[in-house]
Amino acid sequence: MAIDSLNNATDFSGFNALRGQAAKPTRETIHKVAQQFESVFVSMMMKSMRDTVQDGGLFDDSAMKNYQSMMDSQLSVSLSQRGGMGLAKVIEKQLGSALEPASAQALTNSGTALASSSAEAAVRQQMTTHTR
Repeated sequence: MAIDSLNNATDFSGFNALRGQAAKPTRETIHKVAQQFESVFVSMMMKSMRDTVQDGGLFDDSAMKNYQSMMDSQLSVSLSQRGGMGLAKVIEKQLGSALEPASAQALTNSGTALASSSAEAAVRQQMTTHTR
């Protein structure tokens, strides 16, 4: 499966593809991992922002909260693909500097850990959000 499948917030199969791609780091893989990490970060930030809003109103029910959560997740993916907050660029720059032959092993270890931990955290976060 191509790592381009990460353009949809509900497609969790792309995380496994990212994990496999991170084993052999390239600039494209680093770019995708950084974008995904930024997407997860923005999604968590938006969830925290929504939690500060007082409950109540005409459209206050569990279905509305689920749809808002799905919208926020997709919005975070879209934002990260369009430049977002710039976090992905910083991560990409940091991990990209490790592409030199002397530190290729360090990049493999950190890239795999970043892809797997951010993906697993995102899946756990999404599953707990949607089951409430």
